[in-house]
Formats: sequence, C-alpha cells, structure tokens
Amino acid sequence: MDSKETLQFILRAQDLQTPELDLSNKGITEIPAEIGQLVHLKILNLSYNQISELPPALCNLINLEKLYITRNQISRLPVGMGNFVNLKSLDLSYNPLGKLPSELGLLCQLEWLDASFCELKSLPVELINLYNLREFNLEENPLIFPAPKVVKRGLYAVMYFLTLEKRKREAAKVLLHVFNMPEPIQGSFRQYIRYFNQVVSQANNKEVVFDVNFINQDLHPEMHLNAGVEGYLYEVMRFIQEKLDVLKNSQHAIQPISTYYADSRLSEIKERLFRFNESLDDKIEEIRQMKREIKGLYDSMEI
Repeated sequence: MDSKETLQFILRAQDLQTPELDLSNKGITEIPAEIGQLVHLKILNLSYNQISELPPALCNLINLEKLYITRNQISRLPVGMGNFVNLKSLDLSYNPLGKLPSELGLLCQLEWLDASFCELKSLPVELINLYNLREFNLEENPLIFPAPKVVKRGLYAVMYFLTLEKRKREAAKVLLHVFNMPEPIQGSFRQYIRYFNQVVSQANNKEVVFDVNFINQDLHPEMHLNAGVEGYLYEVMRFIQEKLDVLKNSQHAIQPISTYYADSRLSEIKERLFRFNESLDDKIEEIRQMKREIKGLYDSMEI
C-alpha cells in the first residue's frame, strides 16, 4: 500500500470518527502526518509493515489507549511519546530500537508493555514511574542494564533494580555538590541529605524527586554561609510543596486521607528541618570560633 492509499484510510477514519484504525499487514512503508488529526482514536494497529519511522504528528493522539507497532523496522520512537497519557497497551516488539526513550516514564496509565526483540542493551530509570504496569515483556534483548538474571526474575525485580540505580545516581550528584563545600561542614550536609531522603520517602506514597541542584555550590565565603544554608532549606521545602500540590491536583491524586497524612507529615518535616538548620548554624559558629582561636594562637607566636 502506497502513501496515497494509506492517506485514504486515514481520511475515511476521520470522516467516520471510528475509535479504531487497523492498518496492520498492508505493506506500508510510511505513515502520513495526517495521522495526527485522528485525535478521537483509541486503538491504532500498525503492526506487520515496513515502517522505518513514525511521524511526530502521531503523538497528537492523546486519547489513544492501545498502540501496536510490532514487526516493523522502527529504530527510533518520536520524541513526543510522553503525550500518550491515556495509553494502556503498547507493543514495540520486533523493532531494532536499541533503546527506549525516557519519555515512556510519563505513560502513567500503561498496564502492558512488550519490548521483546528490540535489541535493547539498557532501560531508562524513568520507567519506575509506570505505577500501573502489570506486564513487561523484555524477551530476547541483549540487556546489560539491568543484567539478564534480574530480567528473568520478572517485572518487580526490574523495577526494584531501576529504583535503586536512580537513588545511586541522585546520591552521586549530591556527593559531587557536597565536595564543593568547606570540608568542616561536609559531614553535616551528608547527614542532612540522608535524613532528608528518609523523612520525605515516608511523607507520601508516591516518589518525590529531589532536585539536588538546590544545593548551593557557592558556600565558600564565610559571610554567605548562613544565608546559603537558609536559602537551601527554603528551596527544598518549596520544591516538596509543589510536588505534593501536583499530586493532589492530578487525575490520579492520592485519596483525601493520604493527602491529609502527606500535609501533616510535611508540616512535621518543616519543623524538624528548621531545627536541623539551627544545629548547622551552631556548627558554623563553632567553626568560626575555631578560626578565631587559631588566629589568636598564631598572633601570640609572632615575634
């Protein structure tokens, strides 16, 4: 089927407003951009063709619930895959993808994902956001990350592995920032980060992603040290509040009881964090006192 015939199928589906379009096994090599006009579609089947590239306009189909593109020649998925917020089933199998885009982590409604025979060597850690995923087929992929022994243990083992890896990466970023701080307070900040991750994980039943860029890298000048710590804590709490507000206002917001619990825990965290801020201030004052004593010692030794 050439592109003109494919276009006729698309235009007919648009006129009839049919919820399903089956273009499987028709020898199609190219999908016209007009496919993006079928925003009413819920099911699209493009399987068993010779398609090598999907048009970006495909990602306009925000009401799509099932997408099947198995047995094609697709080596890269369009950037806007994260637009399929209502997608529940996705079949990518038997395509030379090489990797999955991190945008797949935005498909929060996804329940079934087949990525078998896709030449995958690694998985994006963003997949841990697929809370509704019930089946994930990774058969016959040369996976290194995670290792085959993890994949063989099933979906939950894969998600657990990716979750741990994400935490390791965030921890590594934190340590890089910490090493830019004055050495005497590095230990205090490491302790703070460990404490912060612990209390936040208990505050909500969904993961709150902590942006480690809030750590101030310009804490070297003594005169700005207090302001840096206070500003850092303020930014952290603002970030948490924004995340919780998004969760409460989203389509799949947590239940009212859980929301009340999250708010109460947030208040508790605020109080405890600011108490910790005071302890950091005490530590800073202790450092200043040590500097004054050292300076006094040197002054007394001058001839």
